[in-house]
Amino acid sequence: MYNASIDAAVDFFRLPLSLVIASLFVSQIRAQDNPTALPFAGTDMISVLDNSTETARQVLGRIEDITGEALTLRRGGRGTIEVFRVTDIVELTFSRSADFEEGLNRLQQGQTSRALEYFDRALKSESRPWAWNELQATAAKAAVRAGKRSQAVDRIDRVFEKDRRTRHVSLLPLVWDSRLPPQERLPENPAGLDSASLVQQLAAASAVLHISEYRARASAVLERLRRRSGLKRISDLAETQLWRLHLLEHPHTLAPLLNVWSDRVRHLPVAARYGPQYVVGRCLLQKHDHDQASLAFLWTPLMTPDDQALAARSLAEAIRCLKITGRQFAAAQLNAELKRRFQGTSAAQETVDQAVRTE
Repeated sequence: MYNASIDAAVDFFRLPLSLVIASLFVSQIRAQDNPTALPFAGTDMISVLDNSTETARQVLGRIEDITGEALTLRRGGRGTIEVFRVTDIVELTFSRSADFEEGLNRLQQGQTSRALEYFDRALKSESRPWAWNELQATAAKAAVRAGKRSQAVDRIDRVFEKDRRTRHVSLLPLVWDSRLPPQERLPENPAGLDSASLVQQLAAASAVLHISEYRARASAVLERLRRRSGLKRISDLAETQLWRLHLLEHPHTLAPLLNVWSDRVRHLPVAARYGPQYVVGRCLLQKHDHDQASLAFLWTPLMTPDDQALAARSLAEAIRCLKITGRQFAAAQLNAELKRRFQGTSAAQETVDQAVRTE
């Protein structure tokens, strides 16, 4: 059966990446906290979504604080204080140091190790607590891109120590597919299950859930975090990590759960959606619903490619689904995109190896 939505999703890859993200951003913007745009030097400014008109208005002033899901801003730097929901903020820009700016430049150039050096310098001189958290979260993203996932967890943990309701918990590079090579996922650290830190517990549980020796302990940690943490971002991630148990232990009993899970994913914050969306894709694939699986797998490489290894694997799975449904041309297009955007990942290398074997 022809599925126009799949072909529309594939057509995104014919556009520049910035247009791809912008197009998807418009469709996802309502009631979601989209990834914050990179800040620039100058006056603090936020763009706030008006849900009634679906347009954004700019508000200038001085950011006083960002805690949990709320941003406090003083109008004009001296005027009235207003509080905004982070989920209504489309864009956030604020003044930054020269080191912060240079770190962003290096990150844009793909020099992740150098970017981290500049971010760490900037952290030493950043006196605004909320800006320190934003900078540390940016450094965590860079660490994931550099393959330093444990470092990224530590950085988010430091933010969590300052703000237990921080939205940046959603940036944790949790393990969503244990079949990835060890160098492309968080290291297995069962000792982290007993950590005093909820962030470290969550990360460790995700990393060892696939190991039968530790599965019961990891499941218990995730269930406890889901039920008792009292922190929505932590609870959401723990809940969706537990979905992996069905793939690991009961892969043929997924059908009754998929509609519930798919709806659940749509209500997650955008930054927290890529992992659960990938798990839903795997479940749809297990159910042989290749059309819907390909759409689920395309979401991550289109929207949140910070974890490039998982994004590449997700794109490779989408390509496999497209081939199965006879969309060979679309699959070939995405295959070229996989090799271009995700060089160095195991998924891209497997594509190259397969091409060599068929020659």
